[in-house]
Amino acid sequence: MKIGIITICKVNNYGAELQAFATQKKLEQMGHNAEIINYLYYKNWHFKDTPLSQPFVPLDMKGKLSYWIKYRLMSWVVNKVLPIFNGNMRRRLHNYQSFIDSERFSAQYKSMDELYKTYPKYDIYMVGSDQVWNPSASSSIEPYFLTFAPKNAPKVTYASSFGVASIAPNLSKRYAKLLNNLDTIAVREQSGVELVKQLTGREAKLVVDPTLLLSKADWEPYMKPLAKISTQYILIYQLFPSQTVIDVALKIGKEKNLPVYNICKRAYGMKKIVGINNILDAGPSEFLWLIANATCMVTNSFHGTAFSVNFATPFCCVLNRKRKNNGRMISFLDKVDMSNRILYEDSIAELNVMTACSEVTNNHLRLLVNNSIDYLKSIIENKEQKC
Repeated sequence: MKIGIITICKVNNYGAELQAFATQKKLEQMGHNAEIINYLYYKNWHFKDTPLSQPFVPLDMKGKLSYWIKYRLMSWVVNKVLPIFNGNMRRRLHNYQSFIDSERFSAQYKSMDELYKTYPKYDIYMVGSDQVWNPSASSSIEPYFLTFAPKNAPKVTYASSFGVASIAPNLSKRYAKLLNNLDTIAVREQSGVELVKQLTGREAKLVVDPTLLLSKADWEPYMKPLAKISTQYILIYQLFPSQTVIDVALKIGKEKNLPVYNICKRAYGMKKIVGINNILDAGPSEFLWLIANATCMVTNSFHGTAFSVNFATPFCCVLNRKRKNNGRMISFLDKVDMSNRILYEDSIAELNVMTACSEVTNNHLRLLVNNSIDYLKSIIENKEQKC
């Protein structure tokens, strides 16, 4: 079967790039001709805004100005001007592009108009993972409900996300209509299951993040080592800046007498911290290698946590009780029987270095992953019979 996946990628984000890659590769492993629909997300500076791509929640003048400065002007400066003067940025962009080159894409669509006028042809259309249905996106999310695909074409989703726990009443009817354009719906969060039920009355399937569909052995050919990294080290990856994450990593590093490295989200403007070695130029392949080879990982990121479990890397998941996005990590760690790896920021005194650095077994993960793979196989086989 020829399958086209529309998702978020090419936005200088480890999680986004890796989940897109994993979905395409898993379908390929299943024997399908799968590719990522190369529709640029609005955060990519090449994206072209048109009247058709107006966001669900209209931007006021201040919002439009902020959008243009952040995603057009500054994004252009960061991607085109900064690399001329910043070696770390050049290497980072090169490393990202090297990984992107290992993915399989359709022709590129820089605007929503282009996608709808000359949409690619597939046996099955699939919405991938990430926050593709987030109402706060600064561009229309209609393409992520496959409204560009032929009316009678099979349309499925895998691990898609709203990125929010509720939808505003004034958007409910619009969401219901768009969700009902899809034949089957699979989401990555329990809140997504509840939203689909609330908006449409339909049952959505809860599945694992696409990055977990590939085993460590599957990922290893795409890992690349970084030079001048110690053979043993403590690793940090933060989705949100957290002094507690830094303190925990430094404490573990001191007790184990190991250096501490920090995977930075960007190649510029990062504060230097005593005792922390910033890694500014890692692409997705280097990101994978660093996690796979760490003595211990300290993170507040879902993908930092998920890859640690998948690669059996000892880890500590640091959470802030006030953040609303904790549910996904708490639920995941509960299902894989690793809730003892959670440390809340207001409970740093409870840090147990032995627990954080203890061996990770992922037997429970295999069961979750196999269930999701079986679901993925079943929806494709069902569509094959109808084609």
